[in-house]
Amino acid sequence: MAKKFKFKIENVAYEWDNQFITGAEVRSVGPGIPQNMDLFLKEKGKPGRLIKNDDKVDLADPGIEKFYSQESTSTPGCK
Repeated sequence: MAKKFKFKIENVAYEWDNQFITGAEVRSVGPGIPQNMDLFLKEKGKPGRLIKNDDKVDLADPGIEKFYSQESTSTPGCK
């Protein structure tokens, strides 16, 4: 059985079959994230990191990657 990689979008847990996931793939999971919203990856002790559609995120890193979205006009990490 293939390993499943876990991540969260807006605190909802999901599983992925591959070690890497692109921003576009994250946007397509669950209810989806519209293109007019920015996608961020939470990083402990730092503002969220903007994830573009073609950026790859390694889901095998320690811990569970946590993604969130914000309006494009807002400041990262200041929900």
